[in-house]
Amino acid sequence: MAQKHSNLIRLSSLQVGDLPEHTELPLSNNSRPELETFFTTLVNDGLAFLSAKSLADNFSHHSTKPSSPSSSKVEVLTYSISAAEIGQIEWSGGRTVARSKPRAPDSEHWFARKSIHPDISSKSIDKAGSACWDEFVYGLRDNHSEHEAKFDPSLYDARPVLDWNRDLGLLKARGQLGSLMEPTLGIYEMSRSIPGPLSPRAFSVLVGTASVDEDLFIAVTVPVSLNASIDNALYSVGRNIQDGETAQQRKEVVMGVYAAVETVRRDRTKQEIEWIMATASDARGNLPMWLQRVSLPSQLVKDVGNFLKWIQTVDDKEMKKDGESKGSKT
Repeated sequence: MAQKHSNLIRLSSLQVGDLPEHTELPLSNNSRPELETFFTTLVNDGLAFLSAKSLADNFSHHSTKPSSPSSSKVEVLTYSISAAEIGQIEWSGGRTVARSKPRAPDSEHWFARKSIHPDISSKSIDKAGSACWDEFVYGLRDNHSEHEAKFDPSLYDARPVLDWNRDLGLLKARGQLGSLMEPTLGIYEMSRSIPGPLSPRAFSVLVGTASVDEDLFIAVTVPVSLNASIDNALYSVGRNIQDGETAQQRKEVVMGVYAAVETVRRDRTKQEIEWIMATASDARGNLPMWLQRVSLPSQLVKDVGNFLKWIQTVDDKEMKKDGESKGSKT
């Protein structure tokens, strides 16, 4: 029987043993998933989650708001999944990719935003408040996590821990990833400041990105639990207090969790770009969940304007140079 819900795109963290083989990961008692299968399943699950059918069947309209300087308004949607429904998920048996069963999976409350933008350069004088396809590719597909930290003012670190990019490149060269282009998969520690007296939050996440075709790319982010066996882990194991490079990075953090799926699609006929992002999170600590749910929709909306403000400052020559170095086919 087909499963409605992905076992990978969940708020319950993946464990180190659930990940594909990597030289910087410890040996596992259980067999690790093949990288090709793991990556394509993660991407396909993300595409299914934000498909037109899934949005229509599962998500409900919440509000529509402006996000300066965007010329387009942003629609906010919601989708709640009960703990009982999460508990019915098959985590390993019958799955393309098996994972460890979470100890006590909780309910998930997803917020999504959707905005449609004219495919016009952010540097346009006549039609301000948008971005062109190449700018979306550069800003949201390429170096996804690092760029997010550049346009989100609350993010003060996007620390790379390890990645499978070289191995994915080899799989792509051998034709084992189908039509997927520019595949990346890596673990990051994302650190976020929140208003005092609350401590900063850090999130250890696995991030996969790829172009599905010339007019669609995706970024999937899922939580992963890191421990001292991972040499490059910093915030997850408290090493940041001694080894952080700045005073902000040396602050004690509370570890939270979040999952996100983001798709950007170009409609060449309409000369429009559809940008959809959905996320579920738990900042944990002393921040009540009800308060998190109240504040998250407005933050999601702000991210649209923050991205457009930032991408306008990026030199077109830098984007072109980066695209040429990647051999971009977009």
